[in-house]
Amino acid sequence: MRQANTMVFNLALPIKLFSDVSKTSFAESFDWGFILFVVIGTVVSVFVAAVFARFSVKNPTQKAAFIQGSFRGNFLYVGYSLMENVMGSVGTKAPIAIAFIVPLYNILAVMLFSYYGTEEKSEANLKSVGMKILKNPLIIAIIIGFIFSSLNLSMPMVVERTFSYFSVLVTPLALLTIGASFKFQKIRESFGISLIASMLKLVILPLIAVYFALQLGFQAEELLVIYIIFGVPTAAASYIMTIALKGDHDLASGIIMLTTLLSNVTMTLFIFGFRTLGIL
Repeated sequence: MRQANTMVFNLALPIKLFSDVSKTSFAESFDWGFILFVVIGTVVSVFVAAVFARFSVKNPTQKAAFIQGSFRGNFLYVGYSLMENVMGSVGTKAPIAIAFIVPLYNILAVMLFSYYGTEEKSEANLKSVGMKILKNPLIIAIIIGFIFSSLNLSMPMVVERTFSYFSVLVTPLALLTIGASFKFQKIRESFGISLIASMLKLVILPLIAVYFALQLGFQAEELLVIYIIFGVPTAAASYIMTIALKGDHDLASGIIMLTTLLSNVTMTLFIFGFRTLGIL
């Protein structure tokens, strides 16, 4: 499983991020107000989760995994599917949002695990955090993707097709590694913490985000994308990130599994509420 985790983190996931970012046209349907809302909202959600972590997570090495599980959503798979089912298509806002949010997720994750430390105690200072961000393969892939997008560069068909094969490996392989390393006893020990993180991810944070989005006058497509960013279950990639950064992977897998189960109820209720209120 260690080899599988290494392959996902160092190869498959960077390739997918590069492909997604490099193919995004930032000039089309670009809305600074919308982008600023989701970026600022994501950063604020980290601080909200950190406050909850301070009072509900006693073990310092679990705090980074708790916070990441509370804000990092499965936008790429659950989010896109929900957009297509509700709106009939992914639309123009979602690809733009994901080009900013996924890099932000990874930058925040590296900062969190550097700041809170891991099982192998590390000094949390600006220089060490900055170096970890710059050396992170996900961040490198995103930067190269932005360069390709900005210069309108393209890859040879053979390379692009090869990259597409690696891209489809990300979620299935991540889920396999989660299942293979699943320890029921460990999950049971941290069930209370996982439940708090799940309520943050699926109920509290999306409610706050949607409320402020409505107050600012965002319309149907923007509102749905905002809900998806803050309200879908925790991404499987957070487990890979937690292992790579030597965090509490048992807690990370528990949050992923619990949010995935509970999201069947919460997403249904949110979409029902949107339709009842005439938002969608």
